[in-house]
Amino acid sequence: MTILNLKCGQTEFPIRIDANHVTLITSKPVESKLSEIEIVRNALHNPIDSLRLDEILKAGDTVAIVIPDVTRAWQKPSLYLGVLVEELNKCGIDDDRLLFISGVGTHRKQSEAEHRELIGDDLYARIKIVDHDSRDDSNLTYVGTTSRKTEVFINKLALSYDHIIVSGGIVFHDLAGFGGGRKGIVPGIAGYKTVMQNHAHSLNPMGSGANPDVRSNLTDGNPFHEDLMEAVAFVNPSFLLNVLVDENGSIMHAVAGNYITAHQAGCEFLRSVDLSQIPFKAEVVVASCGGYPKDINFYQATKSLVNAIHACKLGGDILLLAECNEGLGNPEMEAIYHDFETNAQREAHVKEHYTIAKFFAYMTCVWAEEYKIHLVSSLDKDVMKRVGIDVYDSLDEALHVVHQRYDGAYHVYVMPSAGSTLPELTGEEA
Repeated sequence: MTILNLKCGQTEFPIRIDANHVTLITSKPVESKLSEIEIVRNALHNPIDSLRLDEILKAGDTVAIVIPDVTRAWQKPSLYLGVLVEELNKCGIDDDRLLFISGVGTHRKQSEAEHRELIGDDLYARIKIVDHDSRDDSNLTYVGTTSRKTEVFINKLALSYDHIIVSGGIVFHDLAGFGGGRKGIVPGIAGYKTVMQNHAHSLNPMGSGANPDVRSNLTDGNPFHEDLMEAVAFVNPSFLLNVLVDENGSIMHAVAGNYITAHQAGCEFLRSVDLSQIPFKAEVVVASCGGYPKDINFYQATKSLVNAIHACKLGGDILLLAECNEGLGNPEMEAIYHDFETNAQREAHVKEHYTIAKFFAYMTCVWAEEYKIHLVSSLDKDVMKRVGIDVYDSLDEALHVVHQRYDGAYHVYVMPSAGSTLPELTGEEA
C-alpha cells in the first residue's frame, strides 16, 4: 500500500494505492542530460524545416511574439521566452522592436500580476505585453475564408509587425487533436466570429452529440483541425517555438521552426510520452487535472474530464479533482445548466446559438448521463446538482460514496495528471 498526493488547485489530497485493484495511468518518464534552458536553446538552434532565426530576421525588424494566457502558465513561458528573446537580441532585434501578445482567444483579459506571471519580472520590465481582444472589431483584419466557410479575422496589431513568432505548449486537445502550433493563432489572436465558426465543427453534423471525428490525438480527417490549418495559412507565421512539459512541471522537450512540421514533430514526441495504453476500462477513475492553473475553472477542467472518460466503463464513476477557484469560467455554462430541462433542449439551443462555452456545458450534461461524475471542488453544489454532478469537499468523502456503490471487486484507475495524459485502449474492448 502506497500513498499518492493528487493536486486540487493549490492543495493536495492523499489517496492510498492498493496494487491489487488500483492502476496508475501516467506518462512515460523522459530522461535528458540538458537543462530546461538548454532544451529550448537546442530547439532554436536546430529548427525543423526552417532557416535559423538569424537567417530569417535582419537587424531592426519588428517581431510580434504570440504567447499563451494564464491558463497555460504551467508551460513555463517565462523560461522559454527568456531564451527566445536572448536569441532575438543576438539577431539585432532590440527589445523595443518586440511585442508580446497574449493569445487569450475568447478568454477574459488578464491582470498585471498575471502578465508578470506569464513572462517574468525581467521581460515584463523590458518588453511591451498586450492581451488580444477577440471582440474588438476595430483591431481585427479580415484575411480570408476557409473552404468550410470560416471567416478569418486576425489581430491587426500582430499583422502590422514584420514577423509573427507563435509560441506555446503541446498537449492532447479534445477538439483539435493537439494543442499548440496553429492554435496560437486561431483561436489565440483570432476574432470571436472566427473562433465560433471554427469550433462549431465540434457538433455532430449527422446527429446528436459531439462530432466523432473531432477528438484528441486525431488530426487526419478532423474537420476542426483541418479548418484551423486553412485559417492559419492566411497568416503564415515566420517561426514556431513549442515546449512539452512533463508531469513534474519541467520542460522535457521543445521544437522550433516551421509552424506546421515542427508542431507535427512535437505531436509525435507527445504521443510517445503521454499516450498511455490500458488493457481495459475500469469501473472507477480518479483523476486530477494537475492542479492550478489547469483547474482554474470548470471550462478548463473539462479537458481532464474528457481524458478520464477514455479510461472509464460506460456507467462507471469518475472522481475529478478540480478546485475551479474562478467558478465555471463562463456565465453561458450556467445558463445551459439552468435554463433547460433536457439535453435535447440544450442541444437544439447550442446548434442554433453556438458558442464554445455552451457546447462544453451541453457535453457535460451528456457525460453526466453516461457516467456518474463526482467533483472534489469549490463549485456551487446546487448548480452542479442540476447537471447531475455531485460536488464534495474532500477526496475521502467522494471515495466513500463510490465505495458504497460497489459490492465486490472493482478496478480503479488513478490519473495524477489527467490534463496531460491520454489513455488509449488496446485490449479486447478496443
